[in-house]
Amino acid sequence: MFCLIRVPNLGLWPKRTAWAGLLALSAVFASAPGASAQQQQDSLLKQAFKLFGFATDVAPPADFVSKTRSKGDLDYIPVFRPAPEPSRPVLKAPGLKSVKSDLDGINKRDDAIRRAFPPAAKALAEEQARQKKPGSSASGAQQ
Repeated sequence: MFCLIRVPNLGLWPKRTAWAGLLALSAVFASAPGASAQQQQDSLLKQAFKLFGFATDVAPPADFVSKTRSKGDLDYIPVFRPAPEPSRPVLKAPGLKSVKSDLDGINKRDDAIRRAFPPAAKALAEEQARQKKPGSSASGAQQ
């Protein structure tokens, strides 16, 4: 009629586990009356975890952290803020042409400096010599 499940004899292991659990619970209850106000607010499970070293109390933040945090409770912190508008007005055609001419002048000056640099001049001469040789690859890749 009913099914009978037979458990093999496990020895003393279940009894020892039960005694260890009972000992742990008694230690939790014994430490409760003399506990501080913070520990009295903790649940029994957290007190047991603290007893065995699995849980701790969080220390208050450092002074520099407390000073930099906002004082109010922020419910919403905006993530994507619009970009700030530039303080200068939009350039008109003559202003834009003057900026482009300034950039071209700087580019020409830097090109002259690069050409006068000896290693760059040597590399340019080698590249031109390699391109003039018949049968050499145009890419000039070295391996």
